[in-house]
Amino acid sequence: MNQYMNLAVSLAETVYGQTGANPPVGAVIVKNGRVIGIGAHLKEGENHAERAALKACTESPKGADIYVTLEPCSHHGKTPPCTDALIEAGIKRVFYASCDHNSKVDGLKVLKAHGIEVILLQHPKIFELYRPFNIKLKEDRPFITLKTAMTLDGKIARENGDSYWVSNEQSRKDVHLLRSIHDGILIGGNTLLKDNPHLTVRISAIDKEIRPVILLGSKLLSSELNIFEHPLKPIVFTTNKDNLKFSNEFQIYYGEYELDKILKICLEEGIHSLLVEGGSTILTSFLNNNLFDDLIIYIAPKIFGYSEYQIHQAKEVTVDNLILHKVEKLESDIKLTYRRTRQCSQD
Repeated sequence: MNQYMNLAVSLAETVYGQTGANPPVGAVIVKNGRVIGIGAHLKEGENHAERAALKACTESPKGADIYVTLEPCSHHGKTPPCTDALIEAGIKRVFYASCDHNSKVDGLKVLKAHGIEVILLQHPKIFELYRPFNIKLKEDRPFITLKTAMTLDGKIARENGDSYWVSNEQSRKDVHLLRSIHDGILIGGNTLLKDNPHLTVRISAIDKEIRPVILLGSKLLSSELNIFEHPLKPIVFTTNKDNLKFSNEFQIYYGEYELDKILKICLEEGIHSLLVEGGSTILTSFLNNNLFDDLIIYIAPKIFGYSEYQIHQAKEVTVDNLILHKVEKLESDIKLTYRRTRQCSQD
């Protein structure tokens, strides 16, 4: 395995989840067998990895090779094309690990037209790295992760609706890491009013917030809710006209919205990956519509007995084409990560 592409992938992994609409990219510039510059795309709107690596070079990059995890962009977005920078710098060869499936990008063709050699250098971690980005491009919606915690007997809350600390402390910390790699977090009105959550990323070492999306229905907002203190402006979908008085504090969408339209709006609002932490009603809606990519379940060694609160409310449901991707032990809890297979993701 190529050591320089390994480094480029490691750089991309360090910014995973913080680049917004853009994919995480790492780049390494090598000249005469020496690394002279490295870079990663740190944040949407800032320099792409190639430009960051060129800026960091300790000597002229003319005649050097660049190892980049994704095909260099060739279009004007929030930043100018990376192909222009590579051509101007006199880069000799571009090793890339993945093509960019964005229809606006044709970087390989541009580079070849300017006499720069382009070489595909595959890497085993590339599929995982760009899976959310590619699904978003293909489905024209955010990448969606459904998350829930349940007991051994499959309950997500007690019969009275109390779901307080189903999982253990380590699982709850893991959820905040999960939040940190998503752009938005979605809950329903019942969860908002019953649990009064903050919906923030409470990890001191991570400087990122996640934007709340609330499917409030006919319920009414109250100024005493913690969500009013959120650093980002929450998005609220409501059928209750009285909630419009909170339009200064929230991005209010008033009226009836189908789930697919809600997801389109989320994408327009800059939410390219969405973590769904709703209760039974919300989870049922996403499952019934096959609108998810990952399903993460934290199983706690508890038994609640009879309760109507479970991951799915309908009497009958068919959610197939799931594969078990990962099993993790978090002290006394078990974390299961399921994925929809390729066949299912083409629904």
